[in-house]
Amino acid sequence: MKKFTLIFTAIAGFVLIVQTNTLQAQQFPVRTTSVINPFQDHPAAAGVLGCMDLHMGFRNQWSGIQGAPQTAFANLHGQMEGQGDDFHGFGVRVEADDAGAWGYNAVNFAYAYNLRLSNGARLAAGLSAGFFQHRLDLSELIMPEFQVANDPAIYGGNQFIVPTIDASLWFYDRTKFAGLTIQNVTQPSMEKISQFGKLRRHAVVMAGTQVELDGRWMFTPSAQARLGSGVPPSAEILGMLRYDEVVGVGLGYRSQSALIVAAQAKVMDYLTIGYAFEFNVSALSGAAPSTHEIVIGINSCSGRQKGRAIPCPAYN
Repeated sequence: MKKFTLIFTAIAGFVLIVQTNTLQAQQFPVRTTSVINPFQDHPAAAGVLGCMDLHMGFRNQWSGIQGAPQTAFANLHGQMEGQGDDFHGFGVRVEADDAGAWGYNAVNFAYAYNLRLSNGARLAAGLSAGFFQHRLDLSELIMPEFQVANDPAIYGGNQFIVPTIDASLWFYDRTKFAGLTIQNVTQPSMEKISQFGKLRRHAVVMAGTQVELDGRWMFTPSAQARLGSGVPPSAEILGMLRYDEVVGVGLGYRSQSALIVAAQAKVMDYLTIGYAFEFNVSALSGAAPSTHEIVIGINSCSGRQKGRAIPCPAYN
């Protein structure tokens, strides 16, 4: 517990000291609902619920700016029995992002091997592999045609497909969870559209814990940081207060970017709805004061024990 607390404190401290320029380009969208659905960033989390789990969501970033990023995503994961207390996790992630002239569609298939440690906790190692179909619509760029034609950073076809591979670790027990994922392990080239471009390698680190306040109230603080070569780092902290695993509200902060208000409600045993509102505190706050994100979760985990941040088959 002491080691985990040190890790969580280090990530939370990173949020307070990291310097992030939100106007610089990001190759992947940032989502607030990662703590609700960690599989979307961490393929090693496939199957940790012990049932089939589907999440679908939409993020409208920087409302009010024409061509601002809009992201739709869906992912499905489950598990198969392995030897002894171990099991296999599997899943698929689908994503579509549109940001004016630039956008992409992505499909990734994930596999994770989940083993039980001697202390009862569990550790999973996972991989995901798939493809990104990137597109650049030059007609959306407001610049002279001769400049586009002679710009070495923009040339070639306006659509191309590259393979992607992510590697991931995920640790969890009754009350704690932590993950590390390396995205774009091979850093595939984007030379078909730019002689300078490639999908850069990113590291995503996440940690959280669940504190039982009484028989029905639970507090779940979490932190996540993103580091990438050649791109500014970003990090966020989020604290969720839940009542009887039926409703929850939370507050958070993303480094020099946004203040976050989140809510989650269990509508039925198998249906959960989450919403996040971000108040922009970056240089874009005057033109685009807010970001909205909604996610719907459907799973077959009804009837499981309550009082856990992430239900674990090892304790059934």
